[in-house]
Amino acid sequence: MDLNGVLGLEVIDAEHILKNRGINYIVKETRGYKDTEMLKVPRVIMIKKKEKNIELIVTYFSNSLS
Repeated sequence: MDLNGVLGLEVIDAEHILKNRGINYIVKETRGYKDTEMLKVPRVIMIKKKEKNIELIVTYFSNSLS
């Protein structure tokens, strides 16, 4: 399975895909300190294979383009 398909997806969508395929995963967040009140949408920005799990590295984005 090519896990690159979950890159850029919202975490809830990525989790749904991985659960349906029976893949164990861990979510790790990375947050900045600028404009945190505007950043509400967690998206997958990196995937790492760890022993028996897949690690999803997630950061937050705003849900608007403005």
